[in-house]
Amino acid sequence: MIRSGQRSIIFLINNGGYTIEVEIHDGPYNVIKNWDYTRFVEAIHNGEGKCWIAKVRTEEDLTEAIATATGAQKDSLCFIEVFAHKDDTSKELLEWGSRVAAANSRPPNPQ
Repeated sequence: MIRSGQRSIIFLINNGGYTIEVEIHDGPYNVIKNWDYTRFVEAIHNGEGKCWIAKVRTEEDLTEAIATATGAQKDSLCFIEVFAHKDDTSKELLEWGSRVAAANSRPPNPQ
């Protein structure tokens, strides 16, 4: 994307894990290494082409990052990492996770 001069805005929502998987079946395998994703983009960028990155933790930071990505950095590939709380999800998604967990705990259907 950088080599091709893409002018996209990429949002990575980082909630530090697999919230829905924890709802379905909790276990140590749901604890993942939380990478510094913006550093990964910096490594790929390596000073070539136009690339801009930001990390945001508040609504105000997000508003500012979007303004920058659509303004001063509009000629760049923009990567915005948005941090959210690991439990920040909808009631419906949590209900769905509970239903999947219940369905997964049934014995297999006889053949």
